[in-house]
Amino acid sequence: MTPTQRLTDAIYIVGAGAQTAIGRSVLSAAAAVRCAISAFAEHPFMVDRHGEPMVVARAGWLDHSVALEDRIVALAVDAAREALHPIAARLDSLRRHIHLHVALSAETLDEPASRQRVLDRVATESNLALPMIRGARIDGVADGHAGALLALERAVRALVRGDSELCLVGGADSWQDVDRLEAIDYAGRLHTTNDNWGFTPGEGAAFCLVTTGAVARRLKLVTLAEVLGVACAYETNLLGSRTVCTGDGLTAAFRGALDRQPRVAHAYCDLNGETYRAEEYGFAICRTGDSFENADRFTAPADSWGDVGAASAALALTLPLAAWARGYDAGPVQLVWSSSASAPLRAAALLRQPSASTN
Repeated sequence: MTPTQRLTDAIYIVGAGAQTAIGRSVLSAAAAVRCAISAFAEHPFMVDRHGEPMVVARAGWLDHSVALEDRIVALAVDAAREALHPIAARLDSLRRHIHLHVALSAETLDEPASRQRVLDRVATESNLALPMIRGARIDGVADGHAGALLALERAVRALVRGDSELCLVGGADSWQDVDRLEAIDYAGRLHTTNDNWGFTPGEGAAFCLVTTGAVARRLKLVTLAEVLGVACAYETNLLGSRTVCTGDGLTAAFRGALDRQPRVAHAYCDLNGETYRAEEYGFAICRTGDSFENADRFTAPADSWGDVGAASAALALTLPLAAWARGYDAGPVQLVWSSSASAPLRAAALLRQPSASTN
């Protein structure tokens, strides 16, 4: 994606919503991350292959008996409704102008029919009712952790072309399923007392409402962030392969998003404790370090809400918005990046704090 023009062609985030194990709104979840609060706790009944209770980050208001698809829909619908709040009073008249872009996991929902069913349910239950509107666009992205940034790139293109006036972009996922938990345990990827380099499985969802500056002014919407650039790339040396990953895909995503842009004050990412991800980031930052004020200034929220799969990039996007809203991060330019685990997608988005004159 080429850098978006400013003024009427600038792209802004004007709404956001989040559901995590540590908070049921953008601000509450972000506050918990900032305070290093975690929701890690023993699963009600699951034990790992060593006989120890599994530690997970579970949305406590959803009973463990709730089916996986229903969990994902419940999380996504509440997050979508929060993101749509700025236009809730005018939703009836705006529905035809909204596109929905949702990142899901092909591992979690391994059948295209199940992913489509989730997309339709999210659209309907969040009051968009898009499946019943002729010509409405619902775009599903099944590319794992970084999928929401690919969805954001597609949304920006649609807005720049004038195909849509508003795009609801997000992701939703959950590891809280017996088969999924057992699979990561036996693959040696679960964080346990016997394996410090695994990850803690979580669940969550997030959405951002994105539009152009012209539409934001016409609808008198408060802008939360300006999207300076989004870039996607692909890694050939994936987790679990015999080859060594030297971060080529992530480096390309960084360079694409950071091209000729201001230096980054802070980054938000989906590092989750796995060695592969940390090494990949290390290679990428060695090549692009000049674009950062301080490469050590980054936040990895998986320390608080666990690994949230296809919701990772979408939830990371909400953190700089909360930082600017609460005034606890003075850095005006922030990077959000994500690296899919079993998929080759690597992606990054550069956000800038909107000026007072914008609002």
